[in-house]
Amino acid sequence: MFTDAALGEHARGLLIQAARTPDDHILLEAMQHNDIRHVCQPIRHTETNEVTFQHLTLRFGSNNEQSVYRFDLSEEMRYALDLFGLLLAVRHIKFQQETIHASLINPLVVPLQVETLLKWEPGQHFLSSLFEHHHQAMRDVVPCIQLFQPGLDSEQLGQLLGWLHSVCPAYWVDIRLPTAYLPLLERYSPAAIKIAQFNEDATFKQGLLPVIRFLRQCHVEFVAGRVATQYDLVRFRRLGAGYYFGYISDIPTSFSAPRKFKLVQ
Repeated sequence: MFTDAALGEHARGLLIQAARTPDDHILLEAMQHNDIRHVCQPIRHTETNEVTFQHLTLRFGSNNEQSVYRFDLSEEMRYALDLFGLLLAVRHIKFQQETIHASLINPLVVPLQVETLLKWEPGQHFLSSLFEHHHQAMRDVVPCIQLFQPGLDSEQLGQLLGWLHSVCPAYWVDIRLPTAYLPLLERYSPAAIKIAQFNEDATFKQGLLPVIRFLRQCHVEFVAGRVATQYDLVRFRRLGAGYYFGYISDIPTSFSAPRKFKLVQ
C-alpha cells in the first residue's frame, strides 16, 4: 500500500467501509466524481505578515463553500476523511517538491482528530506508513492533532504524543480551553499550539493563563486560528501569538483532488 496508486486504493476502501449515514454516502459519491477539494489557507507571521505555513481543509460544493465536516457523518467516515486529507497533503507537497525550489515551499499543516489515531486501528498505521515510505514529502507535512475532547486516556495519549514527538519533524496540537492536557504536552512538546477560539468569559480566561505560561516556559509557538478582524489579531498578538490565519487576510485557495487518488474504478 506504499505507492501513490496503492495509497489511493487503500483510502478508497476505507471510505467505502466507513460509509453509514446518508451524508456519508453523499460525500462518497462526491469523491467518486472528484468533487472534494482540498483548500489551502496561508498561515502568516503576526509581526511581518509573511506566509510561513499553509493550512489544509476539505471542502465540498459547486463553489467549495461547504466544509465536509458540516455534514452528519459517522465517526469512521470522519476518521477516513482525516486520512484522505493526509493523502492530499502528501500529493500536494510532492508536486511542489518536483516543480519549485525547496525554499519556496511552505509546510502544510493537516488537522487530525486525535481519535483517528487513538481509537481507529487504520489511523496510526496509515500515518506511520506515510512517514516510513513517503518521508521526503512528510518533511513538509505538519500533523495538527485536535485535542478537543476531555477525558482521553492519559496513558494512551502519552504514548501517541511520544510517538509523534519521535517520528515527526514537527507536530502541532489544536486545543480548546480550558484543557487538562498541558502536563502531557510538557513531556512531549509540540512545535506549536493552535487556539481557534476567543471569548471574554471567566472560564476561557482561566484556561488561557496556564497555556500562555506553558508556551513561554517550553518555547512552543502560539498559532491563532479563525482570526476574523484586526481587533482579534491585535489581541492574539499581545498574548504572544507568533502566527495566525483567518479571513482577515486570505481567502482559502481550492485545489482538486489529484487524479491518482480519484476514487472511481
